Amino acid sequence: MSNLSYKEVLEKEDEILSKVIIEQANLKKAVNEKSWPDLMKVISNVNLYMDSFNKLDEEREEIASKLSDDDMECRELLAKVRGKLVRCRTENKALGDYINITRNFVHGVIDHSLPQTRSKVYSRNGNIIQKQPHSVVVNTLF
Repeated sequence: MSNLSYKEVLEKEDEILSKVIIEQANLKKAVNEKSWPDLMKVISNVNLYMDSFNKLDEEREEIASKLSDDDMECRELLAKVRGKLVRCRTENKALGDYINITRNFVHGVIDHSLPQTRSKVYSRNGNIIQKQPHSVVVNTLF
């Protein structure tokens, strides 16, 4: 544990969350532009920031448990940090929902267009039950 004060820990958490919010905007941009190298870089940055935040948050909890209600002068800063956490969680949920909707849409289109590519079905004995492939005829002439 470091020798940071409660206020200093909150200030560092606030700074990290500000960086995470910026990275979340970059994450959304990378997903929309389908820039996979950028996406991997942003995810790595967010993970590093959140690791730092989690360590600080443990320290903050330990310091806060030793403080009395009279010692907690940093209520506004704590509220600001919590607000940024809610914003980060909301952004994560929105992005996750977008990805799930997009994935389900694409999966549905592929299943409808190419039914033979659906996942395998197994019998009670564990044998693969092959569905008969469906023929696709394009541009038939009479």
